[in-house]
Amino acid sequence: MHAKFLLPLVAAQAAWAQTLTDVLASQNHTLSTLIGLLQQQPDLVRTLGGLSDITVLAPSNEAFSKLLSDPAVAAAVQSTPSLVPALLTYHVLNGTFYASALTSLTAPAFVPTYLTNTDYSTVSGGQVVEVKAENGGVTILSGNGASARVQGTDFNFTGGTVHIIDSVLSIPPNLTVALTQGNLTSLAGAATKANLVQAVSDIQELTLFAPNNEAFAAVADVAAGLTIEQLTAVLGYHVISGSVVYSSDITNGTQAKTLQGSDVKLTIKDGSVFVNQAKVVKPDVLVKNGVVHVIDG
Repeated sequence: MHAKFLLPLVAAQAAWAQTLTDVLASQNHTLSTLIGLLQQQPDLVRTLGGLSDITVLAPSNEAFSKLLSDPAVAAAVQSTPSLVPALLTYHVLNGTFYASALTSLTAPAFVPTYLTNTDYSTVSGGQVVEVKAENGGVTILSGNGASARVQGTDFNFTGGTVHIIDSVLSIPPNLTVALTQGNLTSLAGAATKANLVQAVSDIQELTLFAPNNEAFAAVADVAAGLTIEQLTAVLGYHVISGSVVYSSDITNGTQAKTLQGSDVKLTIKDGSVFVNQAKVVKPDVLVKNGVVHVIDG
């Protein structure tokens, strides 16, 4: 009788005794592409093997097949040796997050990863992913608005757990690329005119409140008459330097000092965030050096 009750305990202990490599190998039918990429990165495998309290988001074979079918991606992988290890470390979360914790989230969570290579991220503590519980499952949001759904959960090993995802995460791009991809062309043009693009891109911890094209169009006549110094001051009022403020960090009445020197006030009304009087219409666009919130004014 006692032996019957001990069997599940023994099985659980055996599962927890597995290494990360063991767990991935047990899912070889789904994760063989990831396993192959890791085998080409022995230093990374050793590093991961020495970590504890981590969550590995493991893209399926289909996810990698979809990504690598893009000729530009395949060429980048071949020409940039640092890209694959950077991409893989972006799939390793700092902390063990079991499925039960993720599915019970009531608000987006911004979780640091082990992507700390400054060629790809200057966010202190590692670039983040956004995790949401929605439609009965879990969605992971990354750079360029890319999203992945968690398919298989809680493949546990000695250092944490593995969740299988249906898409490869995208490393957040630099600010210039993000503005282009986000159709924030008026802001990009104004920043170029004010010689601010490089300066803002070089800020290691950035929060940018980015007016959309419609907001610029509404003040086009006024903006056209500004001197370079005045334009620089206006744009600086939209930048927080030295602090990455995600939507989950914002509480009603938060004050934040801008690059221009004045404070902005962040308020929450009917579930929407406002920066002074401007409404955030697209929050949490992840970039290499922080986050961008698109505003309507």
